Amino acid sequence: MTNLPKITLITGSSDLLVDRALEKVWKSLKSNIKDISKQEIDAKNEDAHTQFIDAMSPNLFGNSYLVVVDNINVAEDSLNEKLVEFLRNAEAHVSEDNYLVVIHRGGSGGTGIVKALQKQKVSEIKCETVTYPEEYLAFMRSEFKSHKKAIDEDALVALRDAIGEELDELSSAISQLCFDVIEDKITLEAVKKYYQGNAAVKVFDISDSLWNADTKAALKSLNDLLEQDSNSFVFVVSVLASSLRRLVKFAGLPSSASNYQVVQELGISPKQVEKIRPQLKNWTPTSLANAVVDLAKVDAYVRAGLDGVYLDNNQKRFLLETTIQKIGSYAK
Repeated sequence: MTNLPKITLITGSSDLLVDRALEKVWKSLKSNIKDISKQEIDAKNEDAHTQFIDAMSPNLFGNSYLVVVDNINVAEDSLNEKLVEFLRNAEAHVSEDNYLVVIHRGGSGGTGIVKALQKQKVSEIKCETVTYPEEYLAFMRSEFKSHKKAIDEDALVALRDAIGEELDELSSAISQLCFDVIEDKITLEAVKKYYQGNAAVKVFDISDSLWNADTKAALKSLNDLLEQDSNSFVFVVSVLASSLRRLVKFAGLPSSASNYQVVQELGISPKQVEKIRPQLKNWTPTSLANAVVDLAKVDAYVRAGLDGVYLDNNQKRFLLETTIQKIGSYAK
C-alpha cells in the first residue's frame, strides 16, 4: 500500500513530544491512505488484548487501521499476558492492511517489550528528554518557528526564565504570545509586557493555588489576571491541565517512589517534584479523574465552543470561576 513503516515504536518521557510524534505518524498515514481509521488502546485496560485482536482482524470493507497501543511503560506482569506476547512478536500480528504504533512513555516498566520490538522491522522515534538550558532554548526556537515567528535571543531567555522548564507550559506560553503579538518578530519588550509582569505570574499562581487546595487564592489570582488581560482563558486552562496531567502521572507511581525515581519516570526536574509531591496529598484518584473531565469541557468551550454553544468573555469567566470552585471542592 505505501512505503510507510508498518510498526512504529515511540519512546520518551515528555507527553508533549510523544503526542506530537504520534500525530506526525497519523498525519503521514492519512495523507497516503484514503480509508484509514485510528484505534487507540491503553495497554493497562483489562480488555486491551481483545481490542487489539479486533482492530487487527480483517474487515469486510477493506479499510485500514492505525492501532495505537499506549502506556506500555508499566510492569509487564500487570499487562494482559497475551497482549505482551503479541507485542513482543508484533511483525507476526500486524495484518496486511493495518499499521501499529507502540508507545513507551519513560521509566523502567515495559522495557522487555521495547527490546523485543527493537529486534524487529520497526521504525523507532526517540523523543529525547530536554534537560540542559540550551536544549530548552532550542525547543523554544523550534516552537516559534512552527508559529512562523522570530524572537530575539534576550527575549527567548527572558521567556524561559519567566515560565520555567515544563515543556507543556512553555509551549502554551509561546502559542499565546504568538497570538497576542502581531509583529513578525518578538522582542524583549513584548515578553516583559506579557510574561514578566503580574499577568504571567498570576497564571501559574492560579494553578499552584488550585492544586494546593487553596481555592480562594486561585480565584483571587484569576480575578487579578482577568482584570489585566481579559483574553487569557485558553492559557489559564492550558496551564491548569498541564499541571493536572503531572499530578495524574505522579499518582500512578508507587507511594514509596523517591524523588530520583519520580524524575526518571515523569521526565521532570527535581524542583518540580518538590513542588507537586505535597500537592498530591490533597487529591484522590477519583477527584483527579473528575478534574480531568471538568477541565476538558472548559477547554472545549473557551477554545471554540462545544455542541454549537459559543461563549462570550463574561460567560467564559463565569464558567472558569465555577469550574475552579467545583474542582476545589473535590480536595481532601
